[in-house]
Amino acid sequence: MKTGLSLVFLLCSSVVSAAQFYCQPGYKPINDKDLQLDLSKLNKEFVVYQNETTPPSRTSIVTQINLCDPLPIPDEPENEDICPKGTLICRRTIHIKKDVETVNIVQAIARDVDNKLNAEFKPVRSEDDATKSGYQYILTLNGGNFNNKAQAASITLECDESQSRNDAPKDPIVTSYNNNVLNVQWKTVFACATKAGEKVPDHGDDKPTTPPPEQGQKEGMSGIGIFFTLILVLAAVYFIGGAFYNFKMYNARGLDLIPHRDFWFDLPYLIKDLIAHIIDSVMSRRRGGGGYVAV
Repeated sequence: MKTGLSLVFLLCSSVVSAAQFYCQPGYKPINDKDLQLDLSKLNKEFVVYQNETTPPSRTSIVTQINLCDPLPIPDEPENEDICPKGTLICRRTIHIKKDVETVNIVQAIARDVDNKLNAEFKPVRSEDDATKSGYQYILTLNGGNFNNKAQAASITLECDESQSRNDAPKDPIVTSYNNNVLNVQWKTVFACATKAGEKVPDHGDDKPTTPPPEQGQKEGMSGIGIFFTLILVLAAVYFIGGAFYNFKMYNARGLDLIPHRDFWFDLPYLIKDLIAHIIDSVMSRRRGGGGYVAV
């Protein structure tokens, strides 16, 4: 009985393994630099859909990706519509016609079985700054097989400081599949290296926020704003102070509280007369400008 359990354990361990070395927290991607990565946030299943209209049906290429661990695939060896256990990257071609899905192609691109994954993680340009956006690593995964041809995946991980480490990771992009190699582009903040022992920065929160532009706008409008504010304050002091004075000195009520009431009542008529005078002056000049001067 013990021998049987040991055999089962060995078989299972050959298929399902722990997270890959590059997904371990504190992994150092560049040997001669004291930098580290934490790709553990990418240790989950990501699904990429590539849809295309192919009359009389629709074609959907579904790619399941987990860089760190095998995908959660049911242990159903007889099921030809799914990839086998131990697969990290599975590519399936599905045709849909009249809402009926038919799985035509199933490709295990990368599979961790019998040490065939042979993962390789290396920087593209080790001399560049690995903490800045644009820095890239190439992750190569093997172990897949389709039609008796070895399959592989080449994943380009690119540092993107515009993202936040507190947000869910963005999905990768499948760029091509040529010569049995699946090419994937993945921009993520988790590909931005940090110095060992230092606090991990949250690049997404370092972006300019709204307050600075508002401060700039306030500085641009400060002169006009102060002028109109001063006018409003003086007007309020004038009317409130004048009303209080009339109430105390003359026991005024209602409209009589308005300081210099007669002036304010006559002001619309004064403005009207002023405008009429200006218009009349302009019109008279136009009429007189076109005549002859008497000798």
